[in-house]
Amino acid sequence: MSVPLVTDCPELTAAACTLAQAYGLPNELKEEPFYLELFLDGLALVWRTRTDLQPLRLSFTDGPQAWRQQQGGGRQEAVVRALGIAKGFRPSVLDATAGLGRDGMMLAHAGCQVYLLERHPAVHALLDQAVVHAKQDERIGGWVQERVQVLPRGSLIESETITGQLQAIHPQAVYLDPMFPERGKTAAVKKDMQMLQALVGGDEDADALLPAALALASHRVVVKRPSSAPFLAGQTPSSQIKTKKHRFDVYVKKAYS
Repeated sequence: MSVPLVTDCPELTAAACTLAQAYGLPNELKEEPFYLELFLDGLALVWRTRTDLQPLRLSFTDGPQAWRQQQGGGRQEAVVRALGIAKGFRPSVLDATAGLGRDGMMLAHAGCQVYLLERHPAVHALLDQAVVHAKQDERIGGWVQERVQVLPRGSLIESETITGQLQAIHPQAVYLDPMFPERGKTAAVKKDMQMLQALVGGDEDADALLPAALALASHRVVVKRPSSAPFLAGQTPSSQIKTKKHRFDVYVKKAYS
């Protein structure tokens, strides 16, 4: 699905054109159901046919994500515990299905070196710009600059991915949160996730991610799944951490040292 990057602000026309070129996106709006719009305060994803939904703005400096980071360092978060951080070790982590980057940023806030990999062009652009702005923020810019890197767009299982760069990173852990197809509609699904689901769809090739992640990670792979979802690739994990709606399947290759 093509997603243009445009702007209605004349003073931002050149910037929008530059960003569109940088991310490999069209710079002309036609009849696409989704488009990225550049505002003075950053990028937003617009769902043209859902006027009841506000444009999706991704920010790590304001709103719910900033609030989560302010609460106790995030060490009680299930994703943080699943990566083994509670034991005092801070692994390097490749978030290989980064999406909106919220779990990856939580891991970075907890002290991990985090590499964010996303394959959808529009989502990658949103994520990259949000991290750029976070690095410029006087409150969190220091640790974001030090610990967070958005990789060029790609995937663990697509041939055009920066395979050599991923191997050079040699992450101790790989985190996977593939998009799971929604079973019907529910009011419990957050509006930003409704938009992301409609844009990206389910990751039909998700099962192929696990063997690729296990081959790349030196110590462990963590997979986030809905509570009722089957194991990724049918492979039983070493252990699990469960929450009310999700579980984190942990595949241990060897213990951290």
